[in-house]
This record gives sequence, C-alpha cells and structure tokens, in this order.
Amino acid sequence: MLKRPINILFMLFLCVSVGGAAELPRVNLDHLLSLVQTVRLNGRSVKVIDVYADYPSYKPVDAKGEGFACVDDAARAAVLLIRYNEVFHKHANENVIEGLVRFVIGMQTKDGLFYNFVQRRGGKVVINENGRTSVASFGWWAARAVWALGSAAAYVKESDHPLYREIIAAVNRSMPQVESLVRKSGKLDKAGNPAWLLYGDGADATSELVLGLNEMYKATGDARFAAMSGTFCKGMVAMQKGSCGEMPYGMIPSNGDGWHAWAGSQAEAILQYTRLTHDTSMVRDALEEVDCFLPRWAGAFFFRSCNMSGEGRDYSGQIAYDIGPAACAAAEAYEYTHDRKYATLAAIISSWLFGNNTTKIPFYSERTGVCFDGSIDSLKVNKNSGAESTIEALMALAAVHEVMSNPKNIVLTSAPSFDAGEYHYRADGKEMRVVMGSHGFEIR
Repeated sequence: MLKRPINILFMLFLCVSVGGAAELPRVNLDHLLSLVQTVRLNGRSVKVIDVYADYPSYKPVDAKGEGFACVDDAARAAVLLIRYNEVFHKHANENVIEGLVRFVIGMQTKDGLFYNFVQRRGGKVVINENGRTSVASFGWWAARAVWALGSAAAYVKESDHPLYREIIAAVNRSMPQVESLVRKSGKLDKAGNPAWLLYGDGADATSELVLGLNEMYKATGDARFAAMSGTFCKGMVAMQKGSCGEMPYGMIPSNGDGWHAWAGSQAEAILQYTRLTHDTSMVRDALEEVDCFLPRWAGAFFFRSCNMSGEGRDYSGQIAYDIGPAACAAAEAYEYTHDRKYATLAAIISSWLFGNNTTKIPFYSERTGVCFDGSIDSLKVNKNSGAESTIEALMALAAVHEVMSNPKNIVLTSAPSFDAGEYHYRADGKEMRVVMGSHGFEIR
C-alpha cells in the first residue's frame, strides 16, 4: 500500500474556513473506476483501464484493431488519481494507482521505448507489438508513461518502497531516449522551429514529457531532470507567436502546423518547471499565453484548433481533453502568482463541462462521473464516455478544487469572439467581465 502523510492542519482549515467548498462540483470517480480491471500481463497482476465505454450502458468496448486498454489512458488515469489524493488529502484507490503504474512499466522495452495497447488473444492478455498506435516508440505514449512514473515517484517519496525503486529503474531506462533529444538542442528545422522536441517540433507531446520530468525532479532532487525539462521548455517558448496586443496573442503552438486545444499543456509545464526550479527566465512567456490567449480562446467558445496565425479556427469535435490542460494551466498560474484572476479563469474554462459550450448541453454528470466524449460537430453530442474524456474532465475539476473556484453556473453572454476587448459572463446570476489589456486580463 502506498503511504503519504495527511496535513491535518490543512484539512481543518479547509473544513472551517472555506465556506464555498461544498458548492464546488463533485469530483466523482465512480465511472472512471468502473473502467478499471485487473489482468495478468507477462505473468504479473496489473491494472488497466478500458479505452471506450458506449452509451447508454457504458459497458467497455474495444478499440478495433488496437486493443482494449493502453498506456495512454492508464498513465493519465494514474496521474489523475494521484492528483485527486493530493488535492483532497486522501489515500484513496492506491491499489489502483500501483496497478496502473505496474502496467505502464510492463509495457516498456529494455531500451526505454514503450508499447501502447494490449489485446486479448487465446484467453490471454498480450501486447499489441505491431499496431500503428501501439508500436514500441518514444513519442506520445512514452511521454505519458514518464508523466505517470514521475507522478508516482513524487507521490511515494520513499526510496525503500519496492515500487519506488521500480519506477526509478524504468525512468532511467528511458533517459537515453530523452538525452538523444536534448543533444539536438539549438537545432532548427527548415521552417525555423526547434528540432529537439518529440517529433521534432511537437510541443504538445513534449509538454506531457516535461510534466513527467518535473515530477521526477520533485521526487529525486536530481538536477539532471530539471535540466532536461528546461531544455524542452526553451524549445516550446521558441515557438510562441504574437503577444497580448498582437494575434495570436501569445499562443504557444502545438507543432509546426498550428495549435490545437487537446494536449495543450505547454504553459502548465513551463510554469510548473518555474515553480519547482525557481528558474524565472521563461515565466513571462508562459504567463503571456495564460493571460492573453486562453481568455480569448474561452471567449471565442473554445475552438478546437487554429493555424499558426490564429486564423482558421475549427469548432468541430470538441472534447474534454481540450479543457483539462487549459484549466490546469490557469490553476498552475494561480499556484505561481497567487492572483485570484487565474483561479477564475480556471473556472471559466471548466464551465465548458457544465453547458457553457456550443451545444449548451452539460457534458459532465456529478451524479455518475460520466463525461460525454464530446461534440460531433458544434451542435451534436457524442454520449459515449471513454477513459480519456472521463480523465480529462476530472483533471479540470481537480484543478478548480485546488484553487477553490466554481465552474458551475457560468455562461458567456457576449457574442463569441477571439479579438474582443472584453467578454461578458453571467456567474451565479451576477454579471462578470473579463477585460483584455496590453499585459493580460482583469476580472471585473
């Protein structure tokens, strides 16, 4: 069993002093935990999480040709459950966390790469070694694996714990892969973008790798992890476009093709790095995206993607994975600055889950913990509820609980716009304005 001390004084303060705590939305893990199952992989008992669950029964459904569970989701579920325990100061579901982490480790190759999917074959659970979305590599699922392993290491913090030693060994196996990227630092591709990120210019995937390296630094104090994280953060900052007064308003692109909301953890990763290492050289850049881009994105009603100049905004297929990273970035900005405007921004972003979206339909149910898989277009809803949607909704809600800001009953009342001078909302029946300025936003 994993063990972590509970701050009793903090819990007393929370219960006595925070009058609005009971009004915050419930972070309901029920549906997520219903997707968890125990399997044997390579002779070892591990936990996995089913990829898909279809409406109306929400019984698990395999991903055709891929498998029934993957590192992508298991890793993020582990991160979410750890964050849940940290925010609420609990020891909940630690057997699930441990099982998910052991699954992630079991999907690693000897040279530090990761497979992604497992399948059922002949009554056994086996690794999908050949699928396009599962082949052993160091990209998306490896970044998420490192994120989960780093989070678990920081959570355990007990070097004599057997799982801790396994985590450290697994991360060290992958470090040559990370170091091979770091050695490219300073090199640019033909378009002038940094070439030392995952996939060359993949700031999106790299941001999740950085979150893992940050957690490893927090867990071990090893400056090597901080240095690697800083090198990747510099690459992400090098891609930043515009400023508070110029489109696309400090946006940090996802890659050389433009920006997309899903996996947009760039600002969160840089701010977390800054908070942990006290290297403030990039904090203004990260805060610029949070201050100048994210409020406009929310005021434009959460477009899913745009090009490098901020044009070509696409609203089709919005998902909770668009919301979770942005809410976490705003919450991280609050953790760094202690400015309540960022807590309010986290709530505005998370209000998407409660009907402040193009469909006007709440996607998340406090009663069941189900989060719909998103919108099919800007009006129709996909009522399935797979692992990713559930995890990312709960990530956003954990973030607003951490900063004590309520996302319910927030509605955009002004016309959606990316370049407005201010945005009008109704929050709990009261008028609220988000006013854009030359150095960011204010709440009035």
